Amino acid sequence: MQALRPLLLALSLATAPIAFAAPSHSLDQYELKPERAPQGQLVNYVKSNLDGSKRLVLSLYFAKPFEVEALKVEGDGRYIARVQAKLDPQTLTATWMRSFNGLENGPGKERLQMQMDGKPERLTASVAGTQMPVAPSHLPAHVYNFDLSSLNLTLPLLKNPRADFEVGVIDPDFAAMRARFKPNAGMMEGIFIDKGKASFRYLRDEELDGVPTHRFEVGGPAFGGVTGSLWVNAKDRLIERFEHALPDNPDWKSFKLSRMSERAMDATAWEAFKAASVQRAMGLVEAE
Repeated sequence: MQALRPLLLALSLATAPIAFAAPSHSLDQYELKPERAPQGQLVNYVKSNLDGSKRLVLSLYFAKPFEVEALKVEGDGRYIARVQAKLDPQTLTATWMRSFNGLENGPGKERLQMQMDGKPERLTASVAGTQMPVAPSHLPAHVYNFDLSSLNLTLPLLKNPRADFEVGVIDPDFAAMRARFKPNAGMMEGIFIDKGKASFRYLRDEELDGVPTHRFEVGGPAFGGVTGSLWVNAKDRLIERFEHALPDNPDWKSFKLSRMSERAMDATAWEAFKAASVQRAMGLVEAE
């Protein structure tokens, strides 16, 4: 199932004695206070193309400050992937991630494990035994292919929810991966890349389907100059909707993220939620 191939990254501090330029940053726009970060909360989204086609349900669980776990359910519940991420609280950049897909085949067959442990000055994405280094040019840095899940962790930390802001974007070069990637190939440059800054320009406050939001125009070098829109929930300051013509995965033609629901949830309830989703998927697959 191509659509649920979450990027498997293992970010680690490179050991090679290579000097990298210090990234620029806009960290002074944030209050690095754990109590401001989302926690004990489940937020459900629908991810699709802009026209609503190719839908999947993305459930984000914010267990504690600077941590998020994403459960992706596609094919009417048949296919499931899971990604966990932790941010470095000083740079608000994910330096630890794990990913699994194929959960519909049973918890004992979780695949595509990903481990990240590093510093944002020099990150290495590891896939199938091949290391792909990247040096983010701006912090905080986010992986667009992660469906803006790590951005969601940082939005409530902005000092001014109506101010313009910038983030860095790092992502796989999918064309290069298709053309050049080989497993167990050692270090491969130019496959996991820095895409530069993404800019978020505050436009106005507006109601979106009856929900008070702050609306931003999204653009900048990271998006190749193409603009989109971000609506941030004015109450909890998480993403309410995101729309952009540039997809975050080549299996989509564009990218739309629409919030469906949210509720408080503890860790025990989240484990039960995941288990029920997996059991349903296993039953659907077995019935085919």
